[in-house]
Amino acid sequence: MRTVSWKAGRAMGPLEYLVIEFEGSHFTGEILPELRRLHDQGILRVVDLLLIQKDAQGVVTARELSDLSPEEAEPFGPIAGDILDLLSVTDVEAVAADLPLNSTGAIALFEHIWAIHLRDTIAAAQGRLISGGLLPASEVERLGAELAAEHAAASV
Repeated sequence: MRTVSWKAGRAMGPLEYLVIEFEGSHFTGEILPELRRLHDQGILRVVDLLLIQKDAQGVVTARELSDLSPEEAEPFGPIAGDILDLLSVTDVEAVAADLPLNSTGAIALFEHIWAIHLRDTIAAAQGRLISGGLLPASEVERLGAELAAEHAAASV
């Protein structure tokens, strides 16, 4: 089933995906309130969400948010209405290959709504974005540790 609730003519913001691993079956929905908050504030829109389970024998089960029953989807609240089913079987296979046995994973595809107005403002100023990207989490952590160490040394 493909759920498309996109408004005609609506500009789309940049898309980013995250792959999250949970040991065992520890996907309890603790992340959902934060996703709802980001959605309600117009910061992020979840455009696809796929849950993947890999049992002790390596059998993989994947479910799109749009595959859930109304009762199962209820905890997702308003984010469930924005799903576009953009993730593919290939995406599931790639993530499942890296999941350890007896674990759960999620692939979340986010639209950065906040960036739409910035992109339009840059264009109105006769500018254009020529490059972009995200630093890997490990690099951000390394930089944060360096800055903390410099700050601590300066405070002495």
